[in-house]
Amino acid sequence: MSKVNTTLIGLVLAGGQSRRMGQDKALMRYQGRTLIDNASLLLQSASCDKVLISRNAPGFLNDKIEDAGPLSGVHAVLDALSQPDNHNGNPCELLVLPVDMPQMTPELLRILVSRGREAEKACYVEKRFLPFYLPVTQDTKALLANYLVEQSKRRVVGFLEILNAVSLKEAGLKKTARKDESDSKANMSNDDDVEWLNVNTPGDWPHEK
Repeated sequence: MSKVNTTLIGLVLAGGQSRRMGQDKALMRYQGRTLIDNASLLLQSASCDKVLISRNAPGFLNDKIEDAGPLSGVHAVLDALSQPDNHNGNPCELLVLPVDMPQMTPELLRILVSRGREAEKACYVEKRFLPFYLPVTQDTKALLANYLVEQSKRRVVGFLEILNAVSLKEAGLKKTARKDESDSKANMSNDDDVEWLNVNTPGDWPHEK
């Protein structure tokens, strides 16, 4: 799965205001870990070389463009990567995961990366949009800044379409994950939607096994 001389960076999007949850959901605990730690571990398990966290708080990547939704976090990491002292000079790729998807699996994340690398394009799942894989080119930051600032647009899928991203069918994605992983029965649920659960309200919170 590794790509020689390329750094795969996992990005946890944890900058939301959690109004519907009534508390900071990024710090809520699932299976003994905060959602931030859970998302970070998922990205590490998906073979990311390092994990960064987009969150408007001290010690994290803060938004450079306000009120731009999930893409503001992507812009913040692209801005950080544009600084020569922030990585080793190798080409970078992003694997972007929202903090509020605690039942996402490393298998599905790895497939996004694999399919994106094969096509040499951004990659996402049709009708889902997040998480997504994004190879970083010289133009990526400028394209995103133009989309957010000049065009005042916010939709994740709109930016992915500008990049001519690969759109995967969900059914085929899950079949591949089950076929490729020898321990898939332990890691993949028979519930077609469980991996895509977003916890936005107390009623969304998953039952822990």
